[in-house]
Formats: sequence, C-alpha cells, structure tokens
Amino acid sequence: MSGFAGVVTLDGAPPDTHLLERMAQALAFRGPDGTHITTKPGAGFCFTFLRTGPAPQCPSQPCSLDGRIWLLGDVRLDGRNDLRRKLEQHGDAFDGDPTDEELILRAWRRWREDSLPDLIGDYSFALWDAEARQLWCARDLMGARPFFYAQGGDQLYFSNTLSAIRCAPDISNALDDHFIGDFLLEGWNSEGSRTAFRDIFRLPSGHVLRYSSTGLDVRRFTSVPIEVPLQLKSVEEYIEQFGTLLEQAIAERLPPGNAAIFMSGGLDSTSVAGLAVRSARSRNLPLSLRAYNVHYESLFDDEEQRYAAIAARHIGIPIDVQVADFCLPYAGWDDDSLPLAPEPFHEPFRLLYIEQNRRIAEQAHVAFNGYGGDGVLTGQAWPYLVDLFRSLRLATTIRVFCGYFLENGRFPPLRGGFRSRWRRWSRRIDPMDGYPQWLAPEFEKQVCLRQRWRDLRQPPQDFHPWYPTAFTALNTSYWPSLLESEDAARTAAPVEARSPLLDVRVQRFLLRVPPVSLCIDKELLRLAGRGLLPQEILARPKTPLVGDPLVLQIEKRLWNPPPLAASGTAIDMFVNCDKLGEITGNSDLFSPWRDLLPLSLQYWLKSIESKELIG
Repeated sequence: MSGFAGVVTLDGAPPDTHLLERMAQALAFRGPDGTHITTKPGAGFCFTFLRTGPAPQCPSQPCSLDGRIWLLGDVRLDGRNDLRRKLEQHGDAFDGDPTDEELILRAWRRWREDSLPDLIGDYSFALWDAEARQLWCARDLMGARPFFYAQGGDQLYFSNTLSAIRCAPDISNALDDHFIGDFLLEGWNSEGSRTAFRDIFRLPSGHVLRYSSTGLDVRRFTSVPIEVPLQLKSVEEYIEQFGTLLEQAIAERLPPGNAAIFMSGGLDSTSVAGLAVRSARSRNLPLSLRAYNVHYESLFDDEEQRYAAIAARHIGIPIDVQVADFCLPYAGWDDDSLPLAPEPFHEPFRLLYIEQNRRIAEQAHVAFNGYGGDGVLTGQAWPYLVDLFRSLRLATTIRVFCGYFLENGRFPPLRGGFRSRWRRWSRRIDPMDGYPQWLAPEFEKQVCLRQRWRDLRQPPQDFHPWYPTAFTALNTSYWPSLLESEDAARTAAPVEARSPLLDVRVQRFLLRVPPVSLCIDKELLRLAGRGLLPQEILARPKTPLVGDPLVLQIEKRLWNPPPLAASGTAIDMFVNCDKLGEITGNSDLFSPWRDLLPLSLQYWLKSIESKELIG
C-alpha cells in the first residue's frame, strides 16, 4: 500500500518543502521501494512506493499524460480489460500494458467525473488540474484505501495517512468529542466523515471531493445498487457464475511471487486460498502463497489451527502458526514496541496482529483475507419469505421452503429478530441496557451520549428486499471501518490487505441470488468448493471461537485490568475513573469488552502525548 500526501494552494503560493519532507517521513513505512517529493506552482506532493502488482505500477508520482492533470494516489484496479476496451472504443490507443494510473488519467480526460463509477477496485487518489487550480479526490466503494483531508487557511492537505496531515502546523490537534463519544459507546465511529481529530476529516467510501476557488464539496458518486433478482435454470448455473466471478476477483489480486493469507479453519479464507492456488496454476503464475494462523494451545480448546492445517495440506501451501497464549491483554501498549495508532483502537491483543504482519512483511507485501463471506452468504430467510408473500408468489414459497425442509430436516433460519422485538414490545429490554455507567457526566451531557446511544440502536431501514443487513453494511461505513483496522497505518508494516470476497462484482451477484437455499449458511460457497477443499472444511458449520481470550485471561486470573491514571490526566475529560474502578472491581457488573474501552482510549491518549503529537 503506497503512501501519498499533498498540499494545494489555490493562490499559487509555493509549497513548504520542509513540510513535504516531514510528510514523506510520516509515509516512509508504507513504501520501502522509493520516495519522491515533487513541487509545482501552488502544489506539493510526496509519494512512497510499495511494489505489489499484478498490474504494472507507476513507481514515481504524481504522474500525468499531458502535464496538466496530475494523479497522486494508491490504486489497484479491477476490470482493467473492460475499462481498456471501453477507452479503445472511444478512440484511445495503447502502447503496451498500461498502469492503473494511466487508465484513470485516460478515463478522466475523456469523461471527467462521469468516469468514476466505472472504476472498481481498491483505491484512493487525488487529481490536480494545475492550469485550472482544481483538485478532485476519490475513494473506492468498499473503502479499502483510506483518504484524509484538512483545510488550513487557504491550503488543503490530503493523504492516505492521518499522521502525515498532522504534520501541518496550522491543523489543530484538538480531539473530536463526537468521535471519542462514539468510540466509548461502540468501540468505533460509524460516521464515515469523522476522525479522532476535530480539524481532520475522512473521505467516506464511494465519495468524491472537489476543491476549487468556489469552495470544498463532497458527494457520493457510487453505491451498491438494488438489481433485478437472478432467475437461473439450475443450481449448477449459480455455482458456475459465482465461481467464475470469485476466481476472477482473486486472479486480479494475485501478485507475482510471494503472497500471504490470514487463514482460519473456516470456509471463507480457505476458499480464497484454494482458488488462489488453482488460479495461479491454471495461468502459470509464479505464486508462492503462505498461510498465517493464530492458535491458542492452552487457554481453551481451539480447533482453528487443526482445521487450517488440514486445509493448507490439501491445498498444498505452508502454514505459519503463531501461538497466542503468551500474549496478555494490552501487552506492549505502554512502551515503544508498538507503532503509534492513528486513532483510538479497541483491540487488547493488538500486539499479536502487529507481530503477525511483521512476519508477513519479511516475505510478502500482499496478504489476502476472507472478509465478505459473513454478509450475504449467511442469509436471512425472513425478508425473502415476506417478499414472496407480498408479491403473492405462494407456489414459489411452498416449493422453496418445503423443499429446504425435506432436504435438511428443518426450516431455514429466519433470522427475523423476533426475540428482540418481543422483548422490546413486552418492555423486558431497557433501551439503555448496556449503556456505560462510567462516562464523565459533563462530557456525556455535552455530546448528548444518551440520545446517541438510542440512535445507534435503531434498526437499519430495510432497503434491500432480501438482504437488508448485508446491503446496509455494504453502503455504510461498516466495511470501510473494518478494512481500515487492517491498514498498514495500524501495524507500520508494508503489507497490503486484499479482500476478494468483497469484490463489488461478487457482492452484486450475491445480492441477486435467492437466499433459500444457496445463501443460507454459505451453501453456495460450500458447493463451489467441492473438489477444491477437503470435506472436513466443506461440512464444517459456521463456528465462532470456542472461548473469548480476553474473558478467559481475566477469569483464570492471568491478567487483571489496571486502574486508570490518576486524576488530572486527559482521560478525566471523558471517563469517571472512580465509577469505572467500582465496576471493574465487581465481577457481577464488569463486562470486559465494554468496560475496557476507557483503558484502550487512555493508552492511546498517553501514546500521542508522549510523542508530543497533541496540544
């Protein structure tokens, strides 16, 4: 994941070269394969290059076709051949295999902002029109690549790395109270435009930013649509089309040479690994794939490593197993062994993930994962049943649901939330149940956290007739937030995460597949994996981790939550430390993942204070 940052000034003032050098230093961890700093009238850019592939990359940025429009960013396009053909049909001629950057510049030259919906893949980039002094910035639909920006005076700063923007002297280090409030309520912030800092903003996924003399404007340019359902003739046709799309998504992400995959013993990541190896062999690609797994030997009965080893042996790839028992919650958080997190991050075992990425970085720059399999493919039968009744398709309803019962001996899981609705209706659920009792009263009132808690618990609107939950996740900040947690800025290791199951083409196909029975309990993925994965994996039901490492560490008295810092520290602004101490000391009241949020925040506040990054 290459790093980039820029500064543009509409009045043509020269950029601060010392600032660009500091920004480039903040990006160094992203790009060990080259650093470039470029200045132009009214603009300055820095770029650190990470060589990944498989498509040709532009190793020096910004790049241009005509010396007027300059591109700076981190780009990996899917559907390159389709975009190239469309350009050729409109008169473009290519000499050799173009880079992704060249394809974007050509599409922009021909269609301007209308070209953006045709760009699919993982990207965030900026286009600077040096003559008109206009800047456009775009971020991909799934939010796989972050993008941040801030306006200071008559200058706009932008980057895919938050710390690079914080180098700017006229950007305040003041925290965003609403972001911190959401973090203390949920462990993350669901507003796609906020960051932990009041003056720095996040460009939401699927959005474009335009900056010119008329001001700054942000708007959505693409989203996952609701499309006509597929009505194929046979199950085999669904399997074939799904398998073709998924293998294409994986093939377009395969780097030449070494690659890694975060592989559990479940169906999603093992399917990606199996298809990656098969695709590479069929295309004679020099792929060397290694699986990485985290295993708990003594803390609880953890079968993930055994299943992962079975899959790795069947696929024919080596597996690197990291024993996790030694790692206590918050290990390394209070020293310099961990890189500074750009924002508060609630993952007590962060050290494990960082060490795993460091091990991967020693042999590969690309790591696959299985994200995306737990959305559409887990299925909800209730919305489908309701839709069939509304459209008076009674014969289809009887055939589908009775057929499922005859084949499986049970009806498909409805997942309609009936128990929760009944409990709410019968007033057995307090709407404030689970609300943190340790929030500082003044902060709680200032940010209206009680009302925010209620708002966050409102069920999503059912926009999609069959897959409302999965569809909402695809068009909100859920996936961007999760993918950013895998970003190199969290680990300081030059490793680029890739998620083929979240390919837009794959997800759009799945949203058109009738839920029963192909998208119930990942049946479609199981059928597509026949002959690819061992039967132990194909037949294994969706299985959560048997034990919660955090809870077990506490229950077995291997670790106790430390008290928060003494009064007068930054955490006092947000948390009533005395009240929190009472709760953490009472096993009947203490809920580890909720009541340790203040500890995660305190560690982060201390880390940025110690590095003199907050004022």
